[in-house]
Amino acid sequence: MVKRLGLAFATVAASFGLVLSTAPTSSATFVWYVHSHHSTSASCHATGQAGAPNWGVIYRCDPFPYKPGVWELWVRR
Repeated sequence: MVKRLGLAFATVAASFGLVLSTAPTSSATFVWYVHSHHSTSASCHATGQAGAPNWGVIYRCDPFPYKPGVWELWVRR
């Protein structure tokens, strides 16, 4: 009886693992990429808000690390 229960449990666990392994991974993950560069933080945020229909309302404006005074607009894909 214990052997049958163990075998049934192993079968259910294997089927559950098979279902999870075939699920699309892109549905739960996203990637940030640089969309454009701007001279001010305000213009970066304005472009981010204007492009909301294309990439959604979530974006970020970060200072470009190697050139002061340049802002990068990062959007999700």
